[in-house]
Amino acid sequence: MIHSRLTLLAGAILFAVAVPAAAQQKASLKTPKKGAVQAVTEREANPAGPFARLSSLQRDSIIKHTRSLLGVRYKWAGLNPAKGLDCSGIVKYVFAKLGVELPHRAAELAKMGDPITKDTAAMQPGDLLVFGKAGKRISHVGIYIGDGKMIHASSSSHHVVETEVVKYRPAGGLQWKGVRRIVALDSAAIENEPEPLQPVR
Repeated sequence: MIHSRLTLLAGAILFAVAVPAAAQQKASLKTPKKGAVQAVTEREANPAGPFARLSSLQRDSIIKHTRSLLGVRYKWAGLNPAKGLDCSGIVKYVFAKLGVELPHRAAELAKMGDPITKDTAAMQPGDLLVFGKAGKRISHVGIYIGDGKMIHASSSSHHVVETEVVKYRPAGGLQWKGVRRIVALDSAAIENEPEPLQPVR
């Protein structure tokens, strides 16, 4: 009888130890490694590259959504096109249309994605142009739409405008500090995109 009880007790102890260990191992397998999306969520620059990969059709939608805001009035801290937008409000609004959540601060946007050369030949639609005073934090941002142009909410013009990048002279002594690529064009997605329909002759 005593031997049987000791055997049962030993079995219970082994079971009690094995179950938490198995649960811990299972939990560790489910714990994802820190990736690009998490890096952006934590407002960090992502050393591995832009965190979102878009097809060319999705990138075209960035241009479409951004151009749809032309003429919207400028409003500091604005996030709603019906009431007004500020510079980072445009960025947040446009990228949210693609399911990409970004902060509503130009200084934080300037730390995201990958740095790109300040050359329109190297820039792609959807890249962010960031501006700030010498030695100061970034305080203005615009969205590049291609053909050497960007769209941004201008406090001096009091609405959202389209501007040629090389001719842009920001008010208040702001300087063009850099370009950030939040999203990258996925070449694999381009290859898998359907061919455009040919007109019937």
